[in-house]
Amino acid sequence: MDNILSDYQRIELKQFRVTTNRTSSALSVQIDKLLDEQSMRRYLAQLGKHIGAANDKVTASIFIKRYAFLAVAYLYTMTLKNAKLNISFENVSLETDEKDELWLPNFYLNDFHIETLIGNRETWRETCIYTLFNNHLYPLFDCLSRVTKVSKLILWENISIYIVWLYETILQKEELTEEVILRSKEDFQYLLFQAPGSLFGGYNENPLKKYYNEHIYMEEYEKAVRPRKTCCYSYLTRSKKRCTSCPQVCTALAFVSEMQRREEQSNE
Repeated sequence: MDNILSDYQRIELKQFRVTTNRTSSALSVQIDKLLDEQSMRRYLAQLGKHIGAANDKVTASIFIKRYAFLAVAYLYTMTLKNAKLNISFENVSLETDEKDELWLPNFYLNDFHIETLIGNRETWRETCIYTLFNNHLYPLFDCLSRVTKVSKLILWENISIYIVWLYETILQKEELTEEVILRSKEDFQYLLFQAPGSLFGGYNENPLKKYYNEHIYMEEYEKAVRPRKTCCYSYLTRSKKRCTSCPQVCTALAFVSEMQRREEQSNE
């Protein structure tokens, strides 16, 4: 059954950078155009210059790190609303404010029709996941990998960290009903640990599963973080900033903390 997202539901999705406004920026683009290698190469050249990326691999990684918010909006709608957004390549465009040097693009949907749940939810959920990962994200990953030689491991982790954030933070808020919270836990478990690799682009194993690391407490940040396994290269852009979960930073800080702990023990 097809419906249309209400105005309120569209406002809800703004937290994931879904917009109802278009821009005329040179960095705004219809996603179907980026499946062509030459078009992707030209776009990455423009984007790389805008964010001050060291090379095309850096640009590709940051592109997917920002693009992860479309996946988050899609999964949020699937879990919270039992509804499937239309994310066909022809229906999605990136909308950019060129004054934003960090490049935090919005997503414009030409058509806000949604497919609502009918019948068995597990079967429907599998179809939703296949649409997002196999039909949408994997072709982009594949094109980026061919054009820039960036590792798909980095691209998958760029998506994974935001999926974890969605299900462990956004969809566990107290104001949500017990039914939604339970459903979000079930969807999260399925996405990361139970969904077969075939839903993600013909993999033998689920590519998201390997990135769910345990939290470690970092004194430097005064909080627990879940270290990444790959580096997203954000420090190789104009901002020169590293993520708090950067594997290089976390490994170094963990080493220092361990040395301090051993020294304290030896002085006791």
